[in-house]
This record gives sequence, structure tokens and C-alpha cells, in this order.
Amino acid sequence: MKVLQINSHYNQGGAARIVACIHRQLLAEGEECYVAFGRGKMPRETNIYRFDNDADIYFSAFLSRFAGINGWWNRRATRRLIHFMEEIRPDVVHMHALHGYYLNFPMLFEYINSHDIPCVWTFHDCHAFTGNCGYHFQCDRWRTGCGSCRQLGGYPKSQFFDFTAFMWRRKKELFTAGGKKIIVTPSEWLTNEVKKSFLKQYPCVTVRNGIDVEHTFFPRDRMKCREKYGYGAEEKLVLGIAVGYSDPRKGAEYIIQTARDLEGEAKVILIGWETKNDAMLAECGNVVPLPATDSAEMLAEYYSAADVFVLPSLAENYATTALEAMACGTPVVGFGAGGTPEQLAGGRGIVVKAGDQRAFTDAVRKALDEGSGLLRGRELAERIQEENSVTGMAERYQEIYRSLLA
Repeated sequence: MKVLQINSHYNQGGAARIVACIHRQLLAEGEECYVAFGRGKMPRETNIYRFDNDADIYFSAFLSRFAGINGWWNRRATRRLIHFMEEIRPDVVHMHALHGYYLNFPMLFEYINSHDIPCVWTFHDCHAFTGNCGYHFQCDRWRTGCGSCRQLGGYPKSQFFDFTAFMWRRKKELFTAGGKKIIVTPSEWLTNEVKKSFLKQYPCVTVRNGIDVEHTFFPRDRMKCREKYGYGAEEKLVLGIAVGYSDPRKGAEYIIQTARDLEGEAKVILIGWETKNDAMLAECGNVVPLPATDSAEMLAEYYSAADVFVLPSLAENYATTALEAMACGTPVVGFGAGGTPEQLAGGRGIVVKAGDQRAFTDAVRKALDEGSGLLRGRELAERIQEENSVTGMAERYQEIYRSLLA
């Protein structure tokens, strides 16, 4: 069985790490598999192909933002992708995040549909069935056709024009033309959303995201991790991942306000901080902003050192960072958005109403207390090992691939 995965990135970000985990596991099990991606660093790994380049991506981003049409550029890059597909002739194409200024939707789907290629498509957000947005929040126009969009300023951004109705119609035509498709989502919430969309004709199943719980994300010695990074044994530590905090969806304002509320009680460590967001830290002396890191080992050590991990996103699918934290034995506080309540059920964390600042701060304060009743350490990690391992995820995907080919 020959499998080709397509995604915007490889091993950079939540969805991209899922792609990498599936690829490595399939290789380890002797499957012939490939990854084609558009953006980011080229890894030194087997059967990886980057088909786009930075110049074309920047130009595509400019055109997309100016014209308000996303996914209709990158013709040269998509021709390279199709040529690669013709070379390797995959039995199954496994698509992930297709938006990101790196791909031409009509070219790819006209090729896939005309060749009747079996496809698995994992949704990491809602973009596939909306006019353009990644998360629709309270809007339900995506069910019948978009237009008069309230989120033109959100990612993927449009500076001037609203072509969401056009893109919704064309996506519906392109994405529903082929017969051999199975849609996968990591959360029951997103599975239910797909079943309300124009893609409801296809089977849609839930496969929980898996992470490397054996070699990377597991509980480290808490005191040794704190000593290594300069934190005291008795300090209360709140951890967050600050990548993308310029996007309002990420909820940066809530964790920053919580940091102010916890002044003198806890330190708030934010990994992936971007200096362009420094103005957010005004009058906030207990935040430790750290740059992004490519080291999964370092992340695992910080997860292990923290008392609580925070996920302030106002819209979320099934956050890989929350899984990583829990796999290292640290409970999570998050808003009740998307698939987050599913992740934090059963004592793994605390969920509060999205946007409720007071409830969020109170939940973080409660989670800092060892007597909160939340699962921690090995007990919490074992839950994630049972439900979210890479091997379990890969096995489920292999079953889905085979069902398509049967």
C-alpha cells in the first residue's frame, strides 16, 4: 500500500506534527509512504518532498489578501505536486490542511477526481466546508452558502473583497465531485459539523490525534526540569504556547489578564512569544516570554515542570499542545470551544465558558492547587498513552486506507 500525505508544513505546528507522526509510524511498519508539503523547513527524512517555494508563497499570500480569493493561485507549485503524484502513483492520497497560500484547489481536485484516486481527508479546522474561514464561531451561513462575511479580517485574510460565496460554491463543486473519499476529524464536535455541511455525502469518522508518548512526551522529573531552567521547587508555574497570539482566536488577552490577576501567586511562561506582541505585556511583571523552539525535548521538559497548561483559544478543534502537556502529566485549563471539552473530560482538566475571564482565572487558580482533584503525573499520562498514542492513530488510519481500497 502506497500512501501520499499532503499538508502545508511538515513537523511544524499541530497538524504538521500529526503528519510527521503518521509518516514515521508507517515507515517503521514497512509501508511505502511519502509526504508532499508546501511551506517550512525541509527535514532530513525519507520520502519527503517540498513542492512550493517561498517566493511563490509570498506572491500567493499577496494575491489572496488583495483579491480575497484563497486557494486559486500557486499553479506552478501544484503542477510540481501533480508531477510528483504521477511519478510515485499513490494508492491513497491523505490530505490534511490545504489552505496556507501554497496550493491551487481546482488543479489538485480536478486531477484527483479525473483519476478517481481514493482520498482520506483529515480536517484540522472548518476551512474545507466554509467559504474561507478556519472557524465559523457563531455564524451558520456555511450550511447554505457564504457571503457578507463577518470574518474577512481573520485568517485567511482578505483586505478588500468578499468572495466567500463564490469560494463556497466552487469548493462544493470541486470537493464533492469524486466518489472515493473518507473524511476524518480528531473530535466528535468537528465530525458533527461536517455532517451538517455540503460534504455530508461522504463517510466521516473521528480518529483522535496521536502523539509520541513513548519517546518524547512523557513525564520527566519535575524538580530536575525546574532546576534546569531556573525555577524553584515551590514556585507555581502556568505554561502556555504563544505561537500565533496576534490572532484574536488564540485568546492571548485572556491568559495575559490571568497573569495580571495571579501577580504574586504564579509565573506565566509563554513559549513561542513574538516580539511584535510585546505591547500586550504592559503592567504584567510575572510573564516569562520565551521564543519558539524546534526542540520537542525542551517542550516536554517545560510541560513536565509546569503546574498547569492553559489553552485560551476561543475556537479550537483538538489541540495537540494540550495532549502533549497531559502526556507529560500536567492538567489543562481551557475554554469550552470545539473539541476542547472532549479532551479535558474525566478529570484531565477544567473547561469554562468561552470568553469568561473571571471563570478562566479562577479555573487556573484552582488547577494550581494540588488538592483540586485533577489527574496529574503518571495517572494523567497513562490516560493519554491509552487514548492518544501514535501507534493507535496510525493503526486506525491504516484501517481506513484499506477500507477505501477494498
